[in-house]
Amino acid sequence: VLPLGVVFNNEHHKMVNGDSLNCIAWYHEMIIVPDPGDTNLFYIFHIGVTNLYGLYYSVIDISLDSGRGAVISKNNQLRNEVAVDCLQAIKHGNGRDWWVIFKQAQPSNNEFYMYSITTNGIALDHIDSVGLNGSSNAGDLRFNSTGSQFAFCNWRGLLALYDFDRCTGIITLNKTIRPEDPNGNYPYFFDCCFSPNDSLLYLSCAPYYSDFDTTHIFL
Repeated sequence: VLPLGVVFNNEHHKMVNGDSLNCIAWYHEMIIVPDPGDTNLFYIFHIGVTNLYGLYYSVIDISLDSGRGAVISKNNQLRNEVAVDCLQAIKHGNGRDWWVIFKQAQPSNNEFYMYSITTNGIALDHIDSVGLNGSSNAGDLRFNSTGSQFAFCNWRGLLALYDFDRCTGIITLNKTIRPEDPNGNYPYFFDCCFSPNDSLLYLSCAPYYSDFDTTHIFL
């Protein structure tokens, strides 16, 4: 399978050197984070979910090509495990740096890899092992409006709410709403999202799944 990640410039054309980023164009495989130390540079983080496994980053300099930008470094590998399709980033509590969260799918685990993006570059800050194990590469991770909590779901039925400290990057379990289904009756939870006031969590699931009788949950 060929890598399908492509970067487009502000004129909706492929950016210089902006093709063949290692990902297969699933749902949440790419995310862009500004470099806290240089306003011209941006990191693209991308993951391999069904092929080209791992966590990668590429670098864009938007000052090149007459302001249209160019990819100046590509497919730098940080990890080589099968990824869960839930790559996410959120701004650090200091208002300048960033956190990027990576989750591996196999073997079954409850680990979240916390990368810090600072003026010194990219670094694995810590790994939090929290909550029940997940064993699927299909899932979603979504923050609430303040970044103090996130929800995680996967297609085998795991659904949980976590508290998040934007200053330390520490994750703690708030509640497990539903574990993975051990009998293989998977509800296919692919996406979740908080309501604007953070009182509800919306969830998408397969329409033929009848055991889960609501698409929103009161928190």
